[in-house]
Amino acid sequence: MFNHTTIAFDDCVLAYDLSEQKYLFISPGVYPVLGITAKQLYENNCLWDELINKQQLACIKDVVKNFSENSPVELSYSINTPQHIIKNISDKKTLIIDGATGHKILLSIIKEARTDKPEKPQQQADAGLSKQFLTSLIDSQTSFLIRIDTNGNFNFINSQYLKTFGYKAEELLGKHFLITTIPGEARLCEDVFINCLNNPGKIIPLLHKKPDIHGNLHDTEWEFISIVNENGKVCEIQGIGHDITNRHKIEAEIIATAQKLDTFIESITDSFFILDNNWRFVRVNCAFEQITNSSREYVLGKVIWDIFPSIAGTGFERAFYEAKTKQTSIKFMEDFTSINRWFNVAIYASAGGLTVFVKDITDEKLAQEEAMSIRNSLEALINNTTDQIWSVDTATCYVYMNDAYVKQITALTGMAPQKGDHSYMQMGCSNQIIDDWKSYYQRALNGEQYTIIEESACGQTKQALFYEISFNPIYSANNAIMGVGCFARDITIRLETEQALLSQNKRLRNIASFSSHELRRPVASMLGLLNIIDRENLSNPENKAIIDYLHIVSTEIDDAIHLIVDHTFTGD
Repeated sequence: MFNHTTIAFDDCVLAYDLSEQKYLFISPGVYPVLGITAKQLYENNCLWDELINKQQLACIKDVVKNFSENSPVELSYSINTPQHIIKNISDKKTLIIDGATGHKILLSIIKEARTDKPEKPQQQADAGLSKQFLTSLIDSQTSFLIRIDTNGNFNFINSQYLKTFGYKAEELLGKHFLITTIPGEARLCEDVFINCLNNPGKIIPLLHKKPDIHGNLHDTEWEFISIVNENGKVCEIQGIGHDITNRHKIEAEIIATAQKLDTFIESITDSFFILDNNWRFVRVNCAFEQITNSSREYVLGKVIWDIFPSIAGTGFERAFYEAKTKQTSIKFMEDFTSINRWFNVAIYASAGGLTVFVKDITDEKLAQEEAMSIRNSLEALINNTTDQIWSVDTATCYVYMNDAYVKQITALTGMAPQKGDHSYMQMGCSNQIIDDWKSYYQRALNGEQYTIIEESACGQTKQALFYEISFNPIYSANNAIMGVGCFARDITIRLETEQALLSQNKRLRNIASFSSHELRRPVASMLGLLNIIDRENLSNPENKAIIDYLHIVSTEIDDAIHLIVDHTFTGD
């Protein structure tokens, strides 16, 4: 920070924080030199400027304005103290950066022009205090400060350097700087050293790895500058450095994270883009290029409204402005009718603009609409049948019921079943009915598929009703039973028809049996009489007796037929 001539001070030292515009330190020697007290200067930091000629003050401020860090400048000017004493001042100024706060600190070392008068004891004491402050200020810095003579030997090393690399001052002072340099970078450091010797006043940068006493390598960043004496010859080389090992690690992590983020952004199927506060594209991904059929080279740097005017007046535009104005996140779904596509959009606002994710959900939307259409059609089909359809879960609570089932249960019990109710347990049913239905459901929950016929009575007419009920286990995707699906059909009429058919069949069997006994005999007699008729001589007197017998047999057949008819319609 300071060259070798700034160690001893005659009068005063001032440290001024340019960032905060206030004095950090004013040495006790300020009053003998400037004629103002430290208290006065703390209270009015412009008081010193009032002592300087305005023209000279303007020149001094120009010098400070264009100051370079750690490049001391010595100024000479005159002041008029409040006691009206004209003094010639030597002001050596140095600009340093506070490692803790990052503030710019202007250090001024002030003394009167040299005279042959011996120093007064008070002046000597003030100079000692100034030296203590300077030493404390140097050692408090987080930067490294070293000075090397023209032979390349250390002649000053600050505490931060010793602490970081684990050395003691006596181990390095007077030794060549290459003692702390790895062999692979020795030539690089020597070139910087020679460059400083050959270019007085020029700042020479250096990045290199420096080992500590344990052999651990530290990434360091340096600025070296040569210091000249009163004769203009280089007498020392000063270096200010920083340990940037952690910074390198952080930068490497940032780069790695950025690469991962880039890979993620480019790999996602959602369209992604970033807009700055002027609505210009600053980032897009591959999915964005594909969905918009626009290359990133074409859109980057251009205003979104100019590239895609068709979004004006849509939900996109409204959401973009709302997110930016309110600095909030917005998620919405938009039907972009101009291209017949549906999009799910998420907008995230920040101080720098908007980050937008756009997902094409057209296929999902169409699938949902198709599923809804199928569901509605299925609902209509299920509710358009008189068959009763319902399902229960593993706790035998209703999950689904069609209209026919709800209507039938309401008619039977006087209570409309509700989704979530326990089947048959809240309808005023007897314990026997409840137990029966529990067993029915349990058989299906155990994996059995079966059908039963259940008898009940109509709630109004008390007529006996019969239902054919099938129980079917319902399986989940992982093949676990998750409920029971039931289908009931009123088979009362069918059973009555079946019973009528059975009764008719019985009567037909009786008729057949009766016919075989009652008709066979007279028919057989008729056939026998017909065979003995004299067909050649019809006047044969025996034919008359045969015909009389035929009349008797015909009457028997007629009686038998009437009897059969009576049995057919009466069942007797």
